[in-house]
Amino acid sequence: GEDVTKRGTFSVDQLKQGYSKALASGSQVKLLMPLLGETGCRLAEIVGLRIDDIDLDNDLIYIRPNQARRLKTKGSERVLPLVGQAKEAMIAVMVGSDGEYLYPQYIKDSQCYATHASNALNKWIKKDFDGLTAHSLRHTFRDRLRDVECPMDAIDQLGGWRAVGSVGNGYGHGYSVGKLRGWVNAIAIR
Repeated sequence: GEDVTKRGTFSVDQLKQGYSKALASGSQVKLLMPLLGETGCRLAEIVGLRIDDIDLDNDLIYIRPNQARRLKTKGSERVLPLVGQAKEAMIAVMVGSDGEYLYPQYIKDSQCYATHASNALNKWIKKDFDGLTAHSLRHTFRDRLRDVECPMDAIDQLGGWRAVGSVGNGYGHGYSVGKLRGWVNAIAIR
């Protein structure tokens, strides 16, 4: 464990800069940055999204398994609020979709090739953000939620992380989407 290096996180200024570049570029790959950074999703969860999993009328994303992409854990299945620049990016990416998948270029023979998207996105992010990676966005999301004093079990619910607290964390349905939206709005980059 001594050779393990701690993954870096983005500053708010870096997020603003990256999101601005991504939205201005219109690049499907670069648009992953605000989608990942503002939802806390794993890259495969976004790349493997079906258009049916996106509800723009209610600003929601349904993270659920499909024939091209499984989820990492049972707790990964969740409903997330879509706010701020993530919504802008989502709308821009949907224009290039095939009507079935959000990122059809990474779906081949009913299988999601998220690693290809990760390689393309990380090439840009590592160069422009001092070696940070797409996965650093997930770590940053968690830190940003901590900064607004979001309860740990709500953070786990938003990120699809397995709760490590007490047995009681698994009881009930968790926080309402409205409550989760409040915390995500509190950290949204505008």
